[in-house]
Amino acid sequence: MVMMRSLNPNLRFILTVSPVPLTATNSSQHVVVATMASKSILRAVTNQLATGLEYVDYFPSYEIINSPIFKGAFFEPNQRNVNRYGVNFVMDNFFKCLVGKFGEYAKQNALRHLSMQTVDEICEDELLEAFGK
Repeated sequence: MVMMRSLNPNLRFILTVSPVPLTATNSSQHVVVATMASKSILRAVTNQLATGLEYVDYFPSYEIINSPIFKGAFFEPNQRNVNRYGVNFVMDNFFKCLVGKFGEYAKQNALRHLSMQTVDEICEDELLEAFGK
């Protein structure tokens, strides 16, 4: 981050933690324990950065999807993949927060970037799932 900001001092960062649990682990831990440990570490680091650096913000996608308030409604029946409703809920809230903090210009730039992505960009979880069959 420091190196990138030396090139562009106006650069800001938005961090988040993926709500998707691990599929496997190379540790001696059970995958559930490894998932909780990794998410906890990532969340602690993002919190430290977001509270310690004025140019870093945190968006709570992990907390939104995993909140007990929603009783797992954002997960597919396999309890691993986030369903379309969950993705839309998170992204709608992300863009509302983005506009609230940075204005409509930020949303337009983000949408333009998303529209430039190609179908060749495939999530590695989808690849794992395909090879697991």
